[in-house]
Amino acid sequence: YPPGGFSKVYNITFQQIEAFLTVAKSLSLSKAGEILYTSQPALSKTLKRFEDGVGMKLFIRSNQGMILTSDGEYLYSALEPIYKSMVQCIRIAQQNSAMPLKILRIVYSSTYIFARDFDSIRTTVEEYIARHPDVKVHEVLYDIKELRQALEFGNADVVITEDYCVRDMPNISIKRIQPLKMYVTLAADHPAIQDGQLDFSRLEEVPFLAVPTMNDEQSDIESIRTWCRRNGFVPQVIEFMPNFVSLMHAVALKKGFSISMNVQPLHSSEKLAFFPVTLPATPYVCVAWRTGKISREAKHFIDSLPDSVSPEEGAEVSPA
Repeated sequence: YPPGGFSKVYNITFQQIEAFLTVAKSLSLSKAGEILYTSQPALSKTLKRFEDGVGMKLFIRSNQGMILTSDGEYLYSALEPIYKSMVQCIRIAQQNSAMPLKILRIVYSSTYIFARDFDSIRTTVEEYIARHPDVKVHEVLYDIKELRQALEFGNADVVITEDYCVRDMPNISIKRIQPLKMYVTLAADHPAIQDGQLDFSRLEEVPFLAVPTMNDEQSDIESIRTWCRRNGFVPQVIEFMPNFVSLMHAVALKKGFSISMNVQPLHSSEKLAFFPVTLPATPYVCVAWRTGKISREAKHFIDSLPDSVSPEEGAEVSPA
């Protein structure tokens, strides 16, 4: 944020944001009106006030329905996860107010359900839940951007993720659990694979696919290019995907390659190939929390975590 806070205050309401997101998702005033229990004229006025408040035209209205402008598409993709997080915070606060409970809010990175590297943490969570039946454990999967927001704004007591997703965040404590094994990941029948070996030179013409991990995408681009140059090639295109699921699906469809953990394919028909690599800094599975702002339940959970395991010895893959 700029010094002194926000540079501009927008004259919009929570109700207007909800109306915008609902119409943007259904692209129909009648359907959105049914969902929001309001009339189409009233909904149109709410949308008009929202557009005036943000100073942008967000919809093109036609006889066929509503069409999002490019500004509308961007605002929808940016606001939807934030809105969901706000609604969740309000619901949790209401629950806490109505029925004081011992609560532990755990947020996982979306890779949690696909990678075996999280097995030890999964065991710790299961054991904690078994030992503390009086604690209500909320578990949510988020992509990196949502995960960072949940940690920054206090919507999570602990976050379980890869340490490179949070290591640059201020006022955050991190406990590293175990090193991650990372791989060049691409479709099993990709032409860059010859006789079971990866030909790095063939990756020059293949888009490098990634999910942004930092606030500044340029920092991610520089890190990717540095690693690629060390392995003797520079991809012509670096493309960022909106989330991990989209990334793995695109890789399986041979739209590019990526660096990831060894993950399970999204569908049985999708076949992936993994070639081990060593990164400049060893990534870890970690647990993160806000420094100095930790609940008793979160402290008990952190105290139950296993000690960190040293990274295994491994040779970096060289260009074929």
